[in-house]
Amino acid sequence: MGFWFSLFIIGLIFYALTKGYAKSPAGSAHKAFSEQDASFLVALLARIAKADGVINESEARYISGILDMCEEELKDPGARARLKRIFDEQKNSQTSIEEMARMYKSARFLTNDECSSVIIYLLHLAYANGSLHPNEKRAIDEVARGFNLGDISAFYASFEREFSRTWQDDYRNSSWNSQNSSYEREIDPYEVLGVSKEASFAEIKKKYRELSRKHHPDFLGAGASSDEVAKATKKTQEINEAYEQIKKMKGE
Repeated sequence: MGFWFSLFIIGLIFYALTKGYAKSPAGSAHKAFSEQDASFLVALLARIAKADGVINESEARYISGILDMCEEELKDPGARARLKRIFDEQKNSQTSIEEMARMYKSARFLTNDECSSVIIYLLHLAYANGSLHPNEKRAIDEVARGFNLGDISAFYASFEREFSRTWQDDYRNSSWNSQNSSYEREIDPYEVLGVSKEASFAEIKKKYRELSRKHHPDFLGAGASSDEVAKATKKTQEINEAYEQIKKMKGE
């Protein structure tokens, strides 16, 4: 698919999502999270996920968690399927990711704080496997340019400190073992979520969503430091890992 045709298709998708938005633009930093936000975010995440050529287990779990979170925030049981289709369509898109970011900022009147929150989502995904691939960094830099954020080196530095090699070794011990296809984890996932093993899956899912909202870096507020953001990101990833493990154990 050619660049201009791809851009045209993207434009139609975003136009459909933004139809009627101009009548009541949300200029506040506290505007509600909308399906338009979710769609742009998922499209950008798709591009970062494929920037290094492959979507691994850790990245797939993170994406799954984001889709769950979006569905919950939108309070629409059909939103996840729609967003998953956007993710699948966009992961191989040739449209400029910088232009996508520019369109997002313009369509949603994003503040710099809101743009920074999106960068955090992207960095969280990029570091899901323990390190930042050069292609992922280039893509995130393009998004930052599209958002007109300027220097984001402090974000990279914080993530590098928090996602240190020592922590990543522990993280890998909690991930899928590709050689024997078994799930290994030193930390009890039920303990991470603060639920009993006898709890129903509905109770576990409710607790997971509560913890996701409480610890997600996007809810720290504009005054949070980059170190606080990185720590919250790490905690969120641990929560996602525990939830995904329990889902597999229960066959959900």
